[in-house]
Amino acid sequence: MADTLERDVQALKEWLRQAWNYLGHASLTRFERQEIRNQIKQTDAELRKCLQKIAAQNQARRTSQPVSAHTAPRPDFRIFNI
Repeated sequence: MADTLERDVQALKEWLRQAWNYLGHASLTRFERQEIRNQIKQTDAELRKCLQKIAAQNQARRTSQPVSAHTAPRPDFRIFNI
């Protein structure tokens, strides 16, 4: 599932990059530019959903991992010379 989401994110990012580049073409009509902008908005919303899913999965992994002596942070002991 995580691999699929990562691939989706990369594909959406690449599509957005290409769409923004294509939007700069002088040969596009006003209508075509508006359609591309609408598709960019939809793709951006989908990208945000994917990124939120990934963040939720990462948060779930962090909270489900048991705290052991190996993963617990070590206390910072300092010795002062006076």
